[in-house]
Order: sequence, then structure tokens, then C-alpha cells
Amino acid sequence: MRDWDPTRPGSFLCYLEMLFEVRKSQRRHHANQIHCMKVLPEGLVAWGLRCLAGVPYLIYAHGEEIQMRLTSRLLAWLLPPLYRGASAIIANSHHTKELLWEIGVRPDRIHVVHPGVDAALFQAKEEERQVVRRRHKLGEDLTLLTLGRLQRRKGQDMVIKALPRVRDEFPTVKYLIVGTGEEYEYLTQLAKSHGVSDNVVFVGSVADSERAGYYAACDVFVMPNRQIGPDVEGFGIVFLEAGAAGKPVIGGQSGGTGEAIRDGVNGVRVDGENVEAIAAAIIELLADSGKARAMGERGKRWVETTFTWESIVKQTRKVAVSVAQGV
Repeated sequence: MRDWDPTRPGSFLCYLEMLFEVRKSQRRHHANQIHCMKVLPEGLVAWGLRCLAGVPYLIYAHGEEIQMRLTSRLLAWLLPPLYRGASAIIANSHHTKELLWEIGVRPDRIHVVHPGVDAALFQAKEEERQVVRRRHKLGEDLTLLTLGRLQRRKGQDMVIKALPRVRDEFPTVKYLIVGTGEEYEYLTQLAKSHGVSDNVVFVGSVADSERAGYYAACDVFVMPNRQIGPDVEGFGIVFLEAGAAGKPVIGGQSGGTGEAIRDGVNGVRVDGENVEAIAAAIIELLADSGKARAMGERGKRWVETTFTWESIVKQTRKVAVSVAQGV
């Protein structure tokens, strides 16, 4: 769908078509509940099916989409009833759960299930690591990595602003920025204005199969996220991916990152608005390789024992069973 606004005739017809198709599929497979990966457009279709045929639905909540209602009159009136109409909501963090409370969702309907990670996918071979380092001419330089969409809330700009201070200690440090997005032009100009263009590598998008190599190639993963208006990091799955690769992480203090980063254990949380704090955290981990390695190892063990897909499936099935039983 190009437009999710059901008040527009073209979109309204798309919703009706989806509702018809989902109803056919639900009857064919005798489905007793519908799971919606997002509140829009899927949640609206499932809400219509519940009204039409009484089929309960669940919504997976990620955080940022709940906050975005604050910027849109449409979302402000549409999202709350869709969430409140769900028989259960699976929130990716306790922070997201709190956002749902704020729009009137009953606490007993909200279940926190963190995202899962297939840890084995992020444990790269040495050759994969070397491919990335050769590709970007990193040599033996200490390397920082941010992997994610180029959005202001991700904090790539704050790392660039911190680089002059980091470079005072480590003159050849490199900063790999993997991802695409609306902030690209701003970030390239920022690197020039701060005199660190030679230290920053804009990689662009990479295939999923190459992500492990990039994690392996870095010394520290850093994404000092912060809240920009209603835009917030609901959880931060990349911190777990970096942990699975055995890397220490630096993240911001906003949103749900406290459930992906145990401060002082597998990484460090800093004020994403504070350039000096970001620089200090980076310098500390680059200067103390033993501490960084220990954090990475603890993060790897944590991911392998807590965030497995087997565990996620078990928790999700439990929620689905409770809905089926009307609990």
C-alpha cells in the first residue's frame, strides 16, 4: 500500500480487498486468531475481521510507531482503539509496554517478548572479517561501527562530532557507517566540517550475509541513540547482533536500549546528547582492549542463553494459547 490512510478512497478500497482476502484465508485454514506484525495496515484489517467474524487478533508493538501518533492527527485517533481492541499485544520491551499504558491499553493484555537473535549467524569466520577490512582499507586501525538506518535518533551524527576528541588519542581510528537514509547528506557534510572525513567510511547498504563480517571487523559497536521528538528506539536489536559477534557495545540511554545493554556488563549506556560522554566511552573501550574483550564475551553468552529463537517461540506460543483459551 502506498498510503495507509483509510479515509482516502483508494486506500479504503485496498483495506476492503485485504479484509476480503484475509477472511478467505482465515476460513480456509480455520484460524482462531490473527497476528499482526504492525498496527498499520495489518491491525486495521484484523480489527475489521474481528468486527465482521469475531476473530481475535494480536499486535506486535515496536515502540516508535506508538510515539509517531503524536505527529499525526490520523494516527492520534486511529492507533489507540486498534491497540485496545487487540486480545493481546506483544511488546518488544518494557519501554514499549509503558507507551501502550499511556494510550489506555489494559496492562494484563500486554506481554513483553524481546526480539530473538540467531547467534550463529553473527559469528563470522576470520576470512569474512578480513574481506571487510581489506575492502575499506582498514589495515590494523582501530574501528568503530554503526549499523542501522541513517536517522537522527540513531546518533551517527553524535559519533562524528565525538571523533575529533577520539582522534586525539587514536589518530588513525576509523568509523564505519553501514546503512542508508535521509541523513546521508547531512552526515557527509558534518564529517567535512569536523575535519574527520578521512576517518569516516560511508558503506551504504550491505547484504544480510555480509553483516556478520562487518560486526567482526569492528572493535566497538556504537549507536548512541536519543529521542528526537516522538521518534525513539524501542529496543535495539543491533546491540544483540553485535553481542552475538562478541563485540562490546555503546548505546544511548533513551527508549528500550536498557533491555539490550546491561550497563558495565556487555556495554555502556551514555547520554546520546552528550558528545563528551560519547567520546569518553569510546576512548575507554578502545584504550582497554581487555575490558572491551570481556564485555564482548559476556554479551555473546547473554545472547546465546537469553535471546534464542527457541525461547522467543515458547513465550509467543504461551501468549497465543492464552488468547485461544480466552484467558
